[in-house]
Amino acid sequence: MHRIELTAEEVEQALPVVREALSRHGSVESPGFLEEATVYAHELPRRLRSFLNAFRLEEPSGVCVVAGYPVDDARIGPTPSDWRKPAEKSPPAAEEEVFLALCGSLLGDLFSWAHQRDGLICQDLVPIERDAGAMLGSGSALELVWHTEDARYSYRGDYIGLMCLRNPDAVPTTYASIDDIELDPERAAPLFEPRFVFRPDPSHPTDTGCERASILFGDPSSPYLRFDPYSMDRPEDEEARAAMDYLAGELDRRLTGVALRPGECLFIDNYKVVHGRSAFKARFDGTDRWLKRVNITRDLRRSRSARRGVAGRLVF
Repeated sequence: MHRIELTAEEVEQALPVVREALSRHGSVESPGFLEEATVYAHELPRRLRSFLNAFRLEEPSGVCVVAGYPVDDARIGPTPSDWRKPAEKSPPAAEEEVFLALCGSLLGDLFSWAHQRDGLICQDLVPIERDAGAMLGSGSALELVWHTEDARYSYRGDYIGLMCLRNPDAVPTTYASIDDIELDPERAAPLFEPRFVFRPDPSHPTDTGCERASILFGDPSSPYLRFDPYSMDRPEDEEARAAMDYLAGELDRRLTGVALRPGECLFIDNYKVVHGRSAFKARFDGTDRWLKRVNITRDLRRSRSARRGVAGRLVF
């Protein structure tokens, strides 16, 4: 796994940048912050900038970890019982949100879906009691089956950024990379054809349409993927169905996981990696697993027709 551990000196360099951005804009949800995030990000330690730049350009791994940022467990308070943010301008974990957002801004531009979680740019991933048995990021009792994030949507993020604030039970984020599979060209051939139906994800409540597309695309020798068996129809033709099962089996065999620790950021290449989460027993007492999540696009212009303004970050 591609990984960097910040030194004490690098943390001391990053903290004033984070605090200045927070002091000036109050929140990562501020349009002003989103416009200037990349500028602030270029004041982060050079070694961190080089690390994330290499992850973006060279694709050395499907995931990378930035470790070493301090999290004050007392200051951030209890794990929220819901994803909705408090009314105050700066939530308790605002500094951590800014650090995650600045790191993500070295990979691209942050955006959000207008109809998902109130359009929040930085979202809380916490177990919610009413969702315990649901196949959602807010679930817990069921394994969150591996998937491409927002696979149904052409404006899906290039990267998903996660930052751990609390993970006392060492619950792993699971993942598998297409790069780790030596594909059989004949068996994989149907996967490059638009023979697969993607249904709307349950986290996009206003979308009712389906899309027919390929699962693999790009360079056949080093392809990208969009794959979410839980939100796809089983193909009617036997050849496509066999190809889908073949790839699913290969990904299953290579599924691994990382149990993030407080202060660690995990960036997932959403074109190379499927990800999920192991099941766990939530307590719903303020001590459960707590992650922050952002969506990152390398090409904000791609979604221009679905955004209300050149600088807008909400995709409708």
